[in-house]
Amino acid sequence: MQESGGDDRRMHTGETDALVAQFGDLIALVGELSEEDFARPTRCPGWSVAELVAHCEGMLCWLVGENARPVDGEAEIDRAGYYRYDPDGPREGEDPDKTFSEIIRDRVIDEVGGRTREQLLRSLEGAVDDAMRGLREIPADRVIKRSGHPRMTFGEFVASRNLEFGVHTMDIAHAVGRPEELRPAAASIITGILDTLLGRPVPASLRWDATTYILVGTGRRELESDERITRGALASAFPLLR
Repeated sequence: MQESGGDDRRMHTGETDALVAQFGDLIALVGELSEEDFARPTRCPGWSVAELVAHCEGMLCWLVGENARPVDGEAEIDRAGYYRYDPDGPREGEDPDKTFSEIIRDRVIDEVGGRTREQLLRSLEGAVDDAMRGLREIPADRVIKRSGHPRMTFGEFVASRNLEFGVHTMDIAHAVGRPEELRPAAASIITGILDTLLGRPVPASLRWDATTYILVGTGRRELESDERITRGALASAFPLLR
């Protein structure tokens, strides 16, 4: 497959800059954690901090590796469309007896592989370095196809990674009692994805900040009774993704 264009088509967008900053925050957080912290459970059912770190490492490797390979055809989905899948359904090209979530869980166990805190941290740092180099070389309009998802452009896939890495950074922070913070640029991209999945911006009457919206939208915080009343019929839409 041929790709036209030159360096002006390489990945340098607001979404990329936000993602690179998020990588830095993830590394800074993980670098401060102890071996005991790595063993702590997270709110992702059945996942420890070590497993989330390994999952992030794996996503980084796939980001500019297998998930960046060009395919023929036009893009079919965008950054929000990426999340319109059934986590309890089968994954294309994988064991049909396992759900999408189970496949990811099994992969994460393999990715930890008994590694120590130091080994996981060094691997994560190396994966971040490789990903940042790769992002500078891959055209934003390259059409790719991740297993289990329709075709999309690499630029839109990178935008979706802000949600993945942002939310998992929050998950790790929550597990070790640190503030769940996101940079404004990443938070804006994530809430934009959630707005699209919801079909409208979240009502101002809820007075949610970006962190609260992200936690509720991704099922990490339940709607409170008064929020359900305010949401009305839209309450049943939450969580917007799992």
